[in-house]
Amino acid sequence: MNQFGDNVIRPVLGFYPTTQSSTVPIVLVDANEQTALCTMIVHLKLDDRLSVLRAEDRFRKWRSLEDERLCIICKRKFNGRQVEIRRVANRKYELHCPTEGCNSRPHLWIYPATPLVAHVIKSDWWRAAGKKHESRASIPALSANGPRL
Repeated sequence: MNQFGDNVIRPVLGFYPTTQSSTVPIVLVDANEQTALCTMIVHLKLDDRLSVLRAEDRFRKWRSLEDERLCIICKRKFNGRQVEIRRVANRKYELHCPTEGCNSRPHLWIYPATPLVAHVIKSDWWRAAGKKHESRASIPALSANGPRL
């Protein structure tokens, strides 16, 4: 009842923490570290985004946000607008592959036009590597009486 004698129903606000989200989180907490390391996914102006890409990718040059990279882990092609930028301690940034579940960083991104990579992606290179390994295994071992090198 309020001061006028009326029955007042007050809504209850509840808070229910979840363990997983269907969207990308705003803040990530690394539970594996002894000290909690928080990172924030940031949304930057386009000029600032390009500056961060240029500063944080020590392996390749970014001329524009339309420049493309290919992740060698998940095989996704993406541009600078799609790169996930996270803010970490001391106003530093980290770059991550935009594919959900792929946590690759710039050292695992290549230019899509790299000839060797285009050939590797189109072929079953792992089968060729396995066949090479099998052919070595089929070579008979040297006998104990053979010459020593």
